[in-house]
Amino acid sequence: MQSPQPRYEQIVTIAFIVTIGLAIVFLIDSSTVNPRFAFGGDLPEVSLSWLLIGSLALLAAMGADWIARSHPHPMNWILRSFGPLRSVTPAFWFLPGLSVVAAYAFWQLFNPVLGGTAFLLALIVTAGMLIVTLAAQYFSLDRQAEIHTPAQIVLHIIGYLIAFGSFSAIYYTRYRTLYSATMVALVSAFLIYALLNMQRRPISVGVALIAGIGIAELMWALNYWQTTFLLAGVVLVTVLYVVVGLLGYACIGQLNRRLLLEYSLVGIALVGGVAYMSLR
Repeated sequence: MQSPQPRYEQIVTIAFIVTIGLAIVFLIDSSTVNPRFAFGGDLPEVSLSWLLIGSLALLAAMGADWIARSHPHPMNWILRSFGPLRSVTPAFWFLPGLSVVAAYAFWQLFNPVLGGTAFLLALIVTAGMLIVTLAAQYFSLDRQAEIHTPAQIVLHIIGYLIAFGSFSAIYYTRYRTLYSATMVALVSAFLIYALLNMQRRPISVGVALIAGIGIAELMWALNYWQTTFLLAGVVLVTVLYVVVGLLGYACIGQLNRRLLLEYSLVGIALVGGVAYMSLR
């Protein structure tokens, strides 16, 4: 039986619209017209650009839901209902939405060095990641393991790339731990919820949020560690990888002492390697 194929013209159209919107945001950044909204105290200011980025992320998430719901196979395992929202696919919202946010936040950091090249890279990366993500999410719904398993692997890789870009940008801001840790917790929770549910290992929003808060507690230590934002991003991604792996096995009742030891050793080795590099 031939597997269902996504309508690539829809995927490319969504990616094109979001990328054009991102280009407009970069034009606003380069102009003098970019009002900022202050909330008082030491709360971070929010620019018009970030409001537009939020709108583009929402558009990407809605497009992902639309494409996923066009799949002909039953997918009750991924559908959820929240109040007036019925039979939606929230697990498919976060990777497309966060890919826009992460690309803008990360490549913006390189603008002083790369100039317009950084913005061009952001546009290319965003368009490419959206197309791959939307297509892979569609294939992850397939009944055949030889099709949905590679799609899930691709989505995990994309998820960790998004996490690296987001965590690096958050650490770069050097906001108070209260604010930076909150952002890390939300990004982690969104990615944990998305990656595990798309892997057919159901996890609730509450558990994902608790795990995200646990990862965010690292920001207390990282904010006292004089390292680069890229290495800090690697540390947080490593911890996210360990948490996703352990929770994934716990969801299907296969977590044991051996797996716990393996993931712990991997996490310690990677974090230790990053710490060594930062001290050189």
